[in-house]
Amino acid sequence: MTQMTKKERLMAAVKGDPVDRIPVSFFGHNHTAERSPGTAVRAMLEQDRKFDWDFMKVQMRATYYAEAWGCTYNWMGPDIGPEVLDHVVKRADDFRKLKRLDASRGVLGDHVGIAKKIGEALKGRTPYVQTIFSPLSVADMLAGTRFHQYPRIGPLKRLMEEKPEAVHDGLSVISRTLADYAKESVQAGADGILLTTWRWAMQDVLPEEEYKIFGKPYDLAVIEGAIQAGADFNILHICRDPIIFDALADYPVDVISFNATSPQNPSLRDAMGRTKKALWGGIDHTQTLLHGPVEAITREVHGALEETGGKRFMLGPGCAIPAQVPEAHLRAVQAALSQWGKG
Repeated sequence: MTQMTKKERLMAAVKGDPVDRIPVSFFGHNHTAERSPGTAVRAMLEQDRKFDWDFMKVQMRATYYAEAWGCTYNWMGPDIGPEVLDHVVKRADDFRKLKRLDASRGVLGDHVGIAKKIGEALKGRTPYVQTIFSPLSVADMLAGTRFHQYPRIGPLKRLMEEKPEAVHDGLSVISRTLADYAKESVQAGADGILLTTWRWAMQDVLPEEEYKIFGKPYDLAVIEGAIQAGADFNILHICRDPIIFDALADYPVDVISFNATSPQNPSLRDAMGRTKKALWGGIDHTQTLLHGPVEAITREVHGALEETGGKRFMLGPGCAIPAQVPEAHLRAVQAALSQWGKG
């Protein structure tokens, strides 16, 4: 088969058409680099030069959505997530005080600028998606959740139970702002967005029926913003486990990303039968990728490809990879991918 461009390869994989090779991409946090747009852009472009992944998930600090509405954070270090210093939602009625933000200005505008600078540097060579946290995740941060706090016992859960209508008012404002931000990001050059549910689309956090009330309508509004702006490569990342896969499997995205190696989540084979979307994942990012050995990485790569047959599939991690993952292990993924089917 003639060698494809990265975009051709991705679009063929999305449709389930033959590809010259299986697309692959990995991502992870560098909390120090993510603190400013300039260092974030340089770090991501360096990763692109080093690994030449088939697409880039633009990795930015997770707190910037909450910062846009006034939350403040203490930065701990390159491998440690930030800790909240002050948050803007102290009680449920504070959600009613939120204003729809201009996505082209302030912190959001700075991050639209990241999309623009990356696009200018890549010149169409590597497709990229702008990461956006779901409205429910942003509401969680505005209510003061800590990054290592389980949402089942977090502040937003309490506010949802006490005054759900006020939370809905806030989610409406947040989703409209993020839809505007999605449009701005695509217009700045991004091929699409990656919408992450963070910690909320899990069975032991929000049951499926509750997520359909507090999560899904607002998620769809953000995705629609990207589609309206012309995005043609949108990803849904269903974070953590155990996920409510079926409740989100019909989202109008091109790819679904999730941790398929967790025994609490659907396997790749199972998920292939539960959605028509392409899947991204297959590698255990916390164990196999981090600790190896190379032989185990090779087995996991080939196992993921066998489960999917290499159709409607993109190889990658279940979530952000730890900063301590050796470069040699990422190279081993690429080598194993090139070996598949030749044995």
